[in-house]
Amino acid sequence: MPVQQKKSTPQRAFVLHSYPYKETSLIVDVFTAEQGRIAMVAKGAKRPASNLRGALLSLQPIEVIYSGRGEVKTLTQATWLPGQPWVTGKALMCGMYMNELLIKLVPREDPHPELFESYAATLLTLANSDEHSAILREFETSLLAELGYGLQLETDIRTDKPIQADTLYRYDPMAGASEQGAGMLVSGSVLIALSKGRFETPAIASESRDFVRRIIEFHLERRNLKSAEVLHDLHALSERLDASRPVLAPRPIKLAP
Repeated sequence: MPVQQKKSTPQRAFVLHSYPYKETSLIVDVFTAEQGRIAMVAKGAKRPASNLRGALLSLQPIEVIYSGRGEVKTLTQATWLPGQPWVTGKALMCGMYMNELLIKLVPREDPHPELFESYAATLLTLANSDEHSAILREFETSLLAELGYGLQLETDIRTDKPIQADTLYRYDPMAGASEQGAGMLVSGSVLIALSKGRFETPAIASESRDFVRRIIEFHLERRNLKSAEVLHDLHALSERLDASRPVLAPRPIKLAP
């Protein structure tokens, strides 16, 4: 007689990505509040009458119950938690970009409850604000900090003097900013803007975006995830976020290891 797998307790979650599995099922990459990212098979989710089909909504909060001990769990129940506004247009693309970052940077089954709350709060803010660039920068810096890659933005690491807006610095992603030494060039005004979360000119906003993306690329490279596909997806989404023209959804991505 087969051993019945113990089910999890109900957990708040978000769907990051899904792709077809066999004829009627899906593999779903789910970000949960308690257990972090989990890969789950949603059996029969492609069938019109499936109870799972209508609940596996991207960028909307859901509650999941799953079972299994292997790398891929079995999703047994999913319930949509209504009440959060839908993100559309540019905010939708921001949400998709956030999902990409989580898939590429957060290891599977590595709990990050604070990051989960930050993600949920960011989606809510995106739905109610037009300040998309500032909102994304805050999420990116929170993500990096949660993963142990926090940005050092306030002082020169060699002199311990406060960062000056009119000074150029060399930034070492593993240490911080200094007027001397190796690293990527960045202006003090960008570091100050990121530390305060205020981007007063389009130029500062653009430079801040590029700086944070270079930091993210550095850490992708360290985790051996810097493939042409990863960078294509991240850069394409970045460009679409700043474009005024209509945007198209990015091509499907594979689940990260």
